[in-house]
Formats: sequence, structure tokens, C-alpha cells
Amino acid sequence: MSTLDENPNCEATHATFRLIGDSLKPTEVEAALGIQGDFGVARDEIRRGGIVAKRTVRQPTGVWYLTTEGKLGSTSVERHLIYLLEQVEPVSERLAQLVDRASLTADLYCYWVSATGQGGPAVSAETLDRIARLSAELSFEFHGPWHGEIV
Repeated sequence: MSTLDENPNCEATHATFRLIGDSLKPTEVEAALGIQGDFGVARDEIRRGGIVAKRTVRQPTGVWYLTTEGKLGSTSVERHLIYLLEQVEPVSERLAQLVDRASLTADLYCYWVSATGQGGPAVSAETLDRIARLSAELSFEFHGPWHGEIV
């Protein structure tokens, strides 16, 4: 099985390329990279959020991201990572300068829901190398399977 094949053990997955840091300003990120993010908020901004979306929270640190959520229907986490890499690799030099100048952390965060309770995502050495060349971290959040009634 190729890491690009649909994963029968996956109910749903998506990936997010994130920049995080106290000095991050979303408009500056977008100007530097020439990429419109899916979400961005500066440190100390007041926004709706938290577990109950009706309340407001003070953002503890700056965050800007691109996500595949709602854009790709694939159960191959590799396909989601490749989609994001294709967005940021063309501006990798500007990205590295921005990360260094603003002391940001770059990462690729993967959300993965099991359909079976077996198996898991796979990422090829080539894609791991591409992530490493961006000096980005790779992390996973696993859930499920959620069969039956939750009490």
C-alpha cells in the first residue's frame, strides 16, 4: 500500500501548516509570504473561541495557518501534507527569514480519526525530508474510533 492510497483505517483526516509566536502578526505573515491564510490572530487579540464559541478569549500567542480541512476529502494524510507543502515550498526562503526574524515556530499538525481502531497514518521519507527542509515540526492528534453512543 502506498502512503498516497486512501487509508481504510481512517474515518477522517486533515493537516494544518501553522506559524506560532508571540510577535506574529497575521497581516505581516501574509505580506511576507504572499499567501492568504485560513486563520490568523495576534497575541492578546480578543476573539470568540474556546470550548464554548459564545465566549470571548484573549489570544495567548500569535497564530497563522493554512489548513486542508474542508478542502481535501482524502483519507491519506500524505496527500494533505503534500497539498500544504506545495503552498509553502515556493516561498521557503521568505518563510525561513520570517521565522528567524520573528522567532516563530513552524509546524505541520495532522488530525486523524480512526475508523477501525487499527492501523494509522503513514508518511513517506520523501515527504518527511520536505518537512525537514522547512525546519518544521510534524505532530499528530489521534481520535476514535467513535462507534456507538457516547455516554
